[in-house]
Amino acid sequence: MTNPPYATGPASEPNPHQRNGPASPSFQYRPHDPYGTFAPGQPTGPVLPPAPTFAQRWGLLPMEDRPKQVTWMLQLLWIYLAAAVLLTLLSLAFSAMLASFLGSGVGLVLNLVFGLLVAAVTLVLIWAIARENLGRFGFQDPKLVFYIGLGFLGLVSLCGFIGALRVPFALVQLLAVLGVLGLVFTKPVAAWLRERPGNQSKKVPEQRSAADDHPFPGYQPPPPQWRDAAPQPPAVGPAAGGFNPPAPPANQPPPGPAGPTAPQGWPQPPR
Repeated sequence: MTNPPYATGPASEPNPHQRNGPASPSFQYRPHDPYGTFAPGQPTGPVLPPAPTFAQRWGLLPMEDRPKQVTWMLQLLWIYLAAAVLLTLLSLAFSAMLASFLGSGVGLVLNLVFGLLVAAVTLVLIWAIARENLGRFGFQDPKLVFYIGLGFLGLVSLCGFIGALRVPFALVQLLAVLGVLGLVFTKPVAAWLRERPGNQSKKVPEQRSAADDHPFPGYQPPPPQWRDAAPQPPAVGPAAGGFNPPAPPANQPPPGPAGPTAPQGWPQPPR
């Protein structure tokens, strides 16, 4: 050690017990090695796993928390994009040669626009899979994104079989589309689509009542009838051959109440 400023005399030696003694225990969080032992002098504090690289984040290399089938899908889409870019450059060169002879650049512009459209669709699929954000498109079933996107890319690859020079590129594109479509129906990819919240749509499905599903919307069902209700006795009349009691005579007083009754009002003298 050195002397502090403005101090005289030899430098003071450090405390030997403090120098050679064991280091004070400290909390060290290591998720990848929770039972490891650490020698004194190592840096303390949390040790987190390294962040994914660019190649891992965008599917060029595998990542820990991503199924390998999803990584294969991303790699196949990158292969499709590379073949599409090479095919677009080849088409642009051929269109430029024709434009120099014919004096018209319409084919050059069309090939450029078509190539950019194919590249944009491929990049959108790569972004949605790598970011686990297939629910952004609003479909209740995230597989519809694959059906629409891969259907368009497969149609583009079939159109590439027209020219002889495009056949190798179109064959690579078609195999990539079929490979991605086959991986969509595997169990790990289905679980990945179902468990990741970003792959589910944020829109709430509409609640439909049972009356909306009826084939006749204006139909009103009859009121329910109780099965255990007692049946009503049928009416018996002369036409049915039954007995009807005779009607009471007109001058007969109505029957009084049964039993003695209390006098009403003041008592009256005998008549």
